[in-house]
Amino acid sequence: MFQTFRKRLLFWFLIFISFSLIIIALSVAYIQLRESILTTNNLIEASYVALLNVEVAQKDFLSYDTKNRAFFEGGQSVYLEKDINLTDSTFALLQAAKQSTNRRTQPLRRDMEKLEIKLGEIDSIFLLIVEKVNQRGFKDYMLEGEMRAAAHWLEQAPEIPTEKVLILRRHEKDYVIRNEYKYVDLFNFRVGELRGEVVANRRMGESRQQEILSYLDRYQQKFNQIVGLDREIGLKNNTALKLELDHRIRGIELGFDRLVKKAITQKERTFFRLNAIFIALAVLLPLISIWISYVMANRITQPLTDLTLYITRFVDSNFTLKEDQPKVRSKDEIGKLTQNFSILKDEITSQLQFFKEKVEERTQALATANQKLRTVNESNSRFVPMEFIHFLGKNSIEEVCLGDHIEQEMTIMFTDIRQFTKLSERLTPEENFDFINEYLDHIVPAIQRNDGIIDKFIGDCIMALFPGGPAQGLQASVELHQALQAFNAKLNKQGQPPIRVGTGLHTGQMILGTIGTDERLQTTVISDAVNIASRVEGLTKFYKANIIITEESITKLPAANTFHYRFLDIVKVKGKTKAISIFELLSPHDPKLRYQAEYDAAVRLMRNKQIAEAAVLFDQLHRQNPEDEAIEVILARCQEYLQNGLPKGWDGVEEMEEK
Repeated sequence: MFQTFRKRLLFWFLIFISFSLIIIALSVAYIQLRESILTTNNLIEASYVALLNVEVAQKDFLSYDTKNRAFFEGGQSVYLEKDINLTDSTFALLQAAKQSTNRRTQPLRRDMEKLEIKLGEIDSIFLLIVEKVNQRGFKDYMLEGEMRAAAHWLEQAPEIPTEKVLILRRHEKDYVIRNEYKYVDLFNFRVGELRGEVVANRRMGESRQQEILSYLDRYQQKFNQIVGLDREIGLKNNTALKLELDHRIRGIELGFDRLVKKAITQKERTFFRLNAIFIALAVLLPLISIWISYVMANRITQPLTDLTLYITRFVDSNFTLKEDQPKVRSKDEIGKLTQNFSILKDEITSQLQFFKEKVEERTQALATANQKLRTVNESNSRFVPMEFIHFLGKNSIEEVCLGDHIEQEMTIMFTDIRQFTKLSERLTPEENFDFINEYLDHIVPAIQRNDGIIDKFIGDCIMALFPGGPAQGLQASVELHQALQAFNAKLNKQGQPPIRVGTGLHTGQMILGTIGTDERLQTTVISDAVNIASRVEGLTKFYKANIIITEESITKLPAANTFHYRFLDIVKVKGKTKAISIFELLSPHDPKLRYQAEYDAAVRLMRNKQIAEAAVLFDQLHRQNPEDEAIEVILARCQEYLQNGLPKGWDGVEEMEEK
């Protein structure tokens, strides 16, 4: 039918688009019809709600405004205005609902027209009630006001006995309160009696008599007019106009209820029919599209399928397939593609063997290079810690450049073998190296277990960094000296003297980075905190303490820690002007913990310049614990102060002249 693959695809695309447009058009029509029905139903329900609010406004008016002075003075009534607005809104909603009807909701229109008529009747009756309520009045307004004025005049007339007028007022009030018509008859009867008494009174002047009879007639007339209006309105006993209003409201509520139910039923029936039609078309049209697609796709893709299967076999054979060429089934682009693939297949087959030989040679060379590179990387990691490289944000040593650096707070540890120079003088160079390496094998694991980074080995000295905080450094120091005990035990078995190690720790900001030149790089740490840590390690010799830490490390320990330490001194290390507080770190089982309280008391006395008292306590502690060399140092200082006096301006800070 079509000579080119492009025309075949275009034909299928047009068919697909046509069916899609039909489905879209049906969907739009369905949505519009559905929205029209929903709009009609919503308007009907809204008008029903408005009607219910009209009923509430009318009840509120009859309950409150019939006794509201503002209504009778100026005709002001919130509930009456609300009734008028809601009635207009109900009419408007019904009109909108009628206009929104369509062919399927047309039967609802007649019901809405009937409800409009009923709503008009209700509005007319209610307004008539409002008019009559206004005529009747309340207290000093309208008819009731005129009646009360006449009654008050009669009460002031001296010719009429007060008790006679009070009887009339009592019957008037009994009627108003109880709404029983027997009080109306009693009232009229008493008025008749009083009239007769006035007429029979010959002592009154004729003009005065006529005046009293005029007010008495006005009182009776206004009262009877009020009674007549009450009967017409029927507000008190729910009769007459009030009963008619309630009856009409119940009727229109039933009408609205039937209309809403009818609208819902009509909506559900229409939606069911529309859904059925839409689903049928939505299923049928895609099925037709799928069938046409299948037929067209089968005709279009059969040559492609054959070519794909041949290519798959060719690829699965590692491009060595020797069978016949793929069959050309059409003269379009796919046929040309099949012919070109046959040519390409022959070329690939001829070149493949050549490439295989070259790849095997290159693979062997790469394997050798990779093995060398792996060996180099492993060697580099032994000289430059990978943790240091990771801190610089690099993944390998190849990425490190001159000047890379990062600033961070860390804890620095310096640990050094005391008097190693004398020890090394007795050993040969080879024995020196063996001794140091064996010592480091025992010590370094304690640092690594606590996430420490070995920055450098300086002979027998170790410089380590603890990025996780001082708790790691303190724990590593404790474990380091425990490992030292095992190393000394081994030396003892070999007949060699034990060694002592001093460890100093300080916490502060530092810069980690690379220095040097493009040809020679070195990782290092630059910080004043490093120098302080080195000086603190040197103080272990002076105070004869194993581990000394600074106050900066202690203050950054977590609240929940189990470390034990005691105050040693406040010193200015050599080359520094700022004084630092130093503490001796004690192991959990250190005997010094037994007399910690006495030691702290002696230190407080010394800090308070009570040197004599401090010397007494330190002397007692030294006699009881002669192995505590730090007490011996502090005691000697106290004795010197007692002998020579405190230095001028002494503030408790000891200036160290040695490193």
